[in-house]
Amino acid sequence: MSDPVEVIVFRDEPGEFAEMAPDFVAQADVPPTFESLAVQWPEAAGVEEKQRFLRFVATATGEGRSRVARPLGKLESDTEADGLASFLGAVDGDSWWVGDVAIEFDAGDSTEMIWFPGSDGVFLHIGAAASLLDFTVIPAFHEIAIVLDWQLTVQ
Repeated sequence: MSDPVEVIVFRDEPGEFAEMAPDFVAQADVPPTFESLAVQWPEAAGVEEKQRFLRFVATATGEGRSRVARPLGKLESDTEADGLASFLGAVDGDSWWVGDVAIEFDAGDSTEMIWFPGSDGVFLHIGAAASLLDFTVIPAFHEIAIVLDWQLTVQ
């Protein structure tokens, strides 16, 4: 029997998101109330699995909300609506691994959530209000982990 495929979610210390964020993310007007999570991908996770995971989380967290996904950094997108597609297309590409890409989710006139990969590509950092992380993002992780047959550990 093979080892379980495990995705690990770390709860960052308050204020850590702003410290880790590249300059181009900090310029996106990150609210000071943002808390953050660091998602450590399973070693065995492929590009398609990561993209599926992220697409599901973006869809689940946006349910019932009017949201715009804006690309940040070196992502190229003709329209804001393509922001998520551009971000997903960058998964495990050159700009992903060096930490040059991010995506900002806007709700109305304010930034609601920001995602960016760690510089080594092993982690994905997600910053948002604690209530969004606890009641929407983490439950979405649980759901997609079951579908992908990954074991989810939240620390």
